[in-house]
Amino acid sequence: MIGTINFFETHIGAWEETVDEPAIRGRLKSTLARLREHRGFRIGQDETVPKIIRQHYYVGRKGDLEFKANLSGRRFSIEFFQNVNIENPNGGQYDFRKFDRMPRTMQLACAVEMSHVLRKLLELGYVLQGRKQGRKQGITSAGLLPVLRHAQGRTDEGDLLAAFNRSWNFDGDWARGGRFDRDESGWPTLESVGSCYPAVDRDGEAIASGDVLFCRHHGRLFRGVVRPAPNDQWAVISNGCSIHVTGRELFRCENPSGELRRVVPRQKERVRAELEKALKANAYKRVEALARVAARAA
Repeated sequence: MIGTINFFETHIGAWEETVDEPAIRGRLKSTLARLREHRGFRIGQDETVPKIIRQHYYVGRKGDLEFKANLSGRRFSIEFFQNVNIENPNGGQYDFRKFDRMPRTMQLACAVEMSHVLRKLLELGYVLQGRKQGRKQGITSAGLLPVLRHAQGRTDEGDLLAAFNRSWNFDGDWARGGRFDRDESGWPTLESVGSCYPAVDRDGEAIASGDVLFCRHHGRLFRGVVRPAPNDQWAVISNGCSIHVTGRELFRCENPSGELRRVVPRQKERVRAELEKALKANAYKRVEALARVAARAA
């Protein structure tokens, strides 16, 4: 390991524990060469800084996407920005929320270029610390999360089992084992998770891994395949996404159309009050509609 990578919004920084100025300068130049020779950036020294320190400051441009890079002590950084949609009168490099301000096509271009910078740093020997690196380093724009995944060479997007294994530091090598025993689906067995007992739903019926059950997510009806998860939870999986709930929140439903599509706090009281208003106003069509809602909520 040479050092660590700090990744925040459109900023990528490389930090080293010891100062070896010729070596770190060489690594910065190697990274800039990747952007120039393989990614098509025009790169030169930053003419806006004093000449005495100019050798440590660089600017680059590819279309409307720009970056500034600099070396200082045992760290160097590259930060991308644009001057198409800006707020700060001094230029886009001084704006907050640089990624969010970019037009959508430029966001995609920026994400691609950042992933190449990160990959180059990983090739040089820098590491991203912590398995929750994206959250830990404060990547505030959801559009930048794929940058980190691409740079790490991850090809399991949408594979929720792979994401679960990764979160528990399990690489799928069954011969070496893992924290949990697995069933034929690859998910942990209920016995190895151990915290889902008694494995029953809200009506007291037994739950088995692979059952298709319902729950409420932010009040809305959610249907999916359930798998045991740690901390007395069940993962409810549907269409490439999952939520975690307790067994008491799961239920079976033979007629989903008869269920309220959304449950809100104090719904019965609110419907009753609206019914009274509709009756007083002789709005009988609204009374009929509210009566159907009240019947489902009963």
